[in-house]
Amino acid sequence: MSHAASYAPPPLDGCVVLVVDATTGTGRVVTARLCAAGAAVAVVGAGHRGRGDDAATNAAFLCKELADIGLVALPYQVDAEDTEAVLALPAQIAADIGALTSAVVIVPAEDAPYGLADTFRAVSAAVVAGLPAHAVHIEIDQEARAEELARSVVHRLLGTTGSDADADFESESESSTSIRG
Repeated sequence: MSHAASYAPPPLDGCVVLVVDATTGTGRVVTARLCAAGAAVAVVGAGHRGRGDDAATNAAFLCKELADIGLVALPYQVDAEDTEAVLALPAQIAADIGALTSAVVIVPAEDAPYGLADTFRAVSAAVVAGLPAHAVHIEIDQEARAEELARSVVHRLLGTTGSDADADFESESESSTSIRG
């Protein structure tokens, strides 16, 4: 390896990514992979009916774990049913970390209780409304394949896809992608 290559920044260096529902399952894996690839991640714990834990505390603990290994992540919490709070999130993150380059929203499985899949699709729509024009939006319909979904998100943000990632993308527009589990 050349000396220049050993000092190259990580591939997502300078990117600021918002991850909604970053504190559970797939969201934790996506967040860790994005941080490892050099992104500064806004770790959003999404509170909602039926959640048996504290989303804000979980976001803080995850960020501490990531910071302990030298990665950049800041904790945020939002009530998934408070549209105005979700709409304000991109501006708050931009003020704290920098302008968002992308947002990832983890949508619970269709059979999740309390209509959570619909609630998180509404969160996703609100996040899109607050994103800068150039930002990439990725919505993940959560199923069991957390590692593959996380890899697909990183590939999408890198502008490349591997052969297994190609099958996971269902493009909706130039800047918005849905990944189905």
